[in-house]
Amino acid sequence: MKNSEVRNQFVDYFKKQGHTSVPSSLLIPENDPTLLFANAGMNQFKNTFLGLEKRDYNRAVSVQKCVRAGGKHNDLENVGFTARHHTFFEMLGNFSFGDYFKKDAIHFAWEILTKVYQIPKDKLYVTVFQTDDEAADIWHKQEGVPTNRIFRLGEKDNFWRMGDVGPCGPCTEIFYDHGAQYGKESDPFKGIVAGEDRFIEIWNLVFMQFDEKAPGQMVPLPKPSVDTGAGFERMVAALQGKHNNYNTDLFAGMIETACKISGADYVTDSKKLELNQDAAKVTAALRVLADHSRAAAFLIADGALPSNEGRGYVLRRIMRRAIRFGRKLSQDKSIMPSMVEALIREMTPAYPELKQREAHVIKTIHEEENRFLSTLDQGTDILESELKRLSDKGQKVVPGEVLFKLYDTYGFPLDLTRLMAEEKNFSVDEKSFDTEMEKARVRSQASWKGKSIEASEAHLITWSQEVMKSNKPTKFVGYDTLQSTSKVLGLSDGQKVVSELVEGQMGIAILDSSPFYAEGGGQVGDVGEFKKQGGIANVKNCTKKNDVHLHFIQIPSGSIKTGDVVTASVDVKTRRNTQAHHSATHLMHAALRQVLGAHVTQAGSLVEPDRLRFDFTHHQPVTAAEVIQIESLVNEEISKAHELNPQTMKHDEAMKSGALALFGEKYGDEVRVLKMGDFSCELCGGTHVKNTSEIRIFKIVSESGVSAGVRRIEAITADVAVNFAMTAIKEFEEVLEVENLPKIYAYITNKAEATLSASQHIVYLKTQIVEKEKEIKKLKGSSISIEDLVSKAQKMGSTNVVAEQVDLEDRDVLAQISDQVKNKLQSGIVILLGKGDTSTPLLVSVSKDLSVKVKAGDILKELAAVMGGKGGGRPDFAQGAVPNAKAWDQAKAKLLNMVK
Repeated sequence: MKNSEVRNQFVDYFKKQGHTSVPSSLLIPENDPTLLFANAGMNQFKNTFLGLEKRDYNRAVSVQKCVRAGGKHNDLENVGFTARHHTFFEMLGNFSFGDYFKKDAIHFAWEILTKVYQIPKDKLYVTVFQTDDEAADIWHKQEGVPTNRIFRLGEKDNFWRMGDVGPCGPCTEIFYDHGAQYGKESDPFKGIVAGEDRFIEIWNLVFMQFDEKAPGQMVPLPKPSVDTGAGFERMVAALQGKHNNYNTDLFAGMIETACKISGADYVTDSKKLELNQDAAKVTAALRVLADHSRAAAFLIADGALPSNEGRGYVLRRIMRRAIRFGRKLSQDKSIMPSMVEALIREMTPAYPELKQREAHVIKTIHEEENRFLSTLDQGTDILESELKRLSDKGQKVVPGEVLFKLYDTYGFPLDLTRLMAEEKNFSVDEKSFDTEMEKARVRSQASWKGKSIEASEAHLITWSQEVMKSNKPTKFVGYDTLQSTSKVLGLSDGQKVVSELVEGQMGIAILDSSPFYAEGGGQVGDVGEFKKQGGIANVKNCTKKNDVHLHFIQIPSGSIKTGDVVTASVDVKTRRNTQAHHSATHLMHAALRQVLGAHVTQAGSLVEPDRLRFDFTHHQPVTAAEVIQIESLVNEEISKAHELNPQTMKHDEAMKSGALALFGEKYGDEVRVLKMGDFSCELCGGTHVKNTSEIRIFKIVSESGVSAGVRRIEAITADVAVNFAMTAIKEFEEVLEVENLPKIYAYITNKAEATLSASQHIVYLKTQIVEKEKEIKKLKGSSISIEDLVSKAQKMGSTNVVAEQVDLEDRDVLAQISDQVKNKLQSGIVILLGKGDTSTPLLVSVSKDLSVKVKAGDILKELAAVMGGKGGGRPDFAQGAVPNAKAWDQAKAKLLNMVK
């Protein structure tokens, strides 16, 4: 059975059982700061299980993209060397949100395994939690599994918790028996407990049955739920009769590609690999490349980019580990990009985003490969030199300073250095590496002041969840009005819940309804005020947790209490400028795609009242001509005065209509579609102008690189852009007036009588200045007689030496004079001391025939030291500066001794 059939049959089966097929979420978690990457099927349903989010279905099936390569799941060194370790994997899952429970969940799992996939029942074993008699009875009585194939295990293996408190419950696991040749234990129970490679868990069914209020204090949930996860790679291996996941058709195409490029042989027989270490190393390298190519391709397609921080660093570690293994297979051929192309051909039917972003994915991999290879050999030489030094001393641990140098200067992730060291039977001092990293963090740490009070993140999450349980999500009315009458549902001082905030205090307020936009989608939160009889609160910022708006407030007078009814007002001017920048961001995004290409996608954004910042995927700087073209397109659409009439529709319907969805944004079943004429159509929950004419004007003020493959544009609109333009015009008019040129209007209307445009005139003036400076230098130089200086040459031993002070400050002119004197001497040393107020230039020039024995830099250092200065340079020319020119005679005396 092909892997695509396994995936499709799973989804089709559960759809027939009334489940809604839900697409995989992005690998970069949406609105969940607790996760580095999506690592389980239930991640995207977390708030649904917690009761914080309601969906229009209560049964779901999904095939989720997952990555585990950081934090507690950081077992990167095992990938490629074991049968089932992966960085990227897929998770098959079916879910019940308060609908069916154990009976149906167990029946569905057993039916699809034994009837749809037709796995022989004697190949399967199940485990249940030690006290879960209900699950054990269902397996035996309902599905007919013999009791000698049902094993009871303890809390460590068969009890699941979401956290220290919250939903939890027993689970039941299904194991596949790969055969006696892969284990030592004849007793299946002992083999499963021992974790033998013969018995492999292929499915875990979690029954969310309890709410743990405190450790050990559990109460039954009113609506128990089901969360199941079946490892796709393990399932495919079982159905294809392969013990090792890498020997399935999931990896075959990539490994075949790598073998063709490198000439390597891939050995699948584990016994042959045990007997041939060289073959084992090659096979491991191919498996590492196959796994890491999958992870890199999916992560980049989902918006991640290699960098030195957070998710980007995890991606960089994965890619550089793969590149290094690729170098071991071939010194001169690039392997990883071709493997990714093979992956995209194989996986596009299931994940079309791979094909859509193929060019960007491949280019990013090429660039990271080139970047790392440029330092790989040099870093390897340094490590090997260090290993030799340690070996000579009888030491076997690479110190943290060396690990940090390889990381910081040569881009070697710690786990890559560890791997290379272990290949030579060395270990690494991770503790001292961590110390060096902390020192670096302290050195680079910048001070930061928040907009409001310091608040405990854990407190805000818990508090907002508690408010949600007794109230609905904050009703946002800010699309239609900037003022509302609202009730204060709760107050906090940032660390704990309080009942009142008084004059001089700062805190956080939750309202039942709010016109304040909560920071999200790159747009900053609104500011404004609350008012009531006897109290005012200045709103400094507004954020959101669990669909609850958190208003960060300061009390200038009176007090605000829980239960108060207040008039909540958004600052009109600030909101107006913010939404102008937000709408302009949409227009600019469309213009970027039109001018630069459809590969452009958002990689980050910031929308504030006084500017917009937009990061986007593009592999080269935007040219000046392209900037002008983008500005022209945006301003043209602004002038068309498009009405914006946001529409709410189903997500699928919106995507079919051509709306652009942005990476990293969380979209519900219903989405808000924002259309600006036929030019831009995006999904967006932010606030916007009513008509594009309200944006008034758009101006790009900077374009720069952020990281490999990501560019950044900063731009201004509305009041800010108008003020910018007026100031620029005023300053330019002043320049024109000084130069006695026609006013700007004359140039715009082509009525200027001048033969040159204003900009051409300025370029002409700059050219004239450069020419005049050259003439001045020439005149300065001509004031000094070369013949006179040559005539003052002294014989020091057999060497002609000119050592004179001349009345010039300009180093360039002094250098020209020293060259002319040296050329006249043909063989000799020229030392010139210039003139200066606080510091005097000193130059030394040595003819080539003498510079082998007498170095200009050495002479300069000695002379400068006598006069309290310093300098340096080449063997034939050096220059410096001295503060004490009065010591010139002493310096010349020292010169005589040096030359002799």
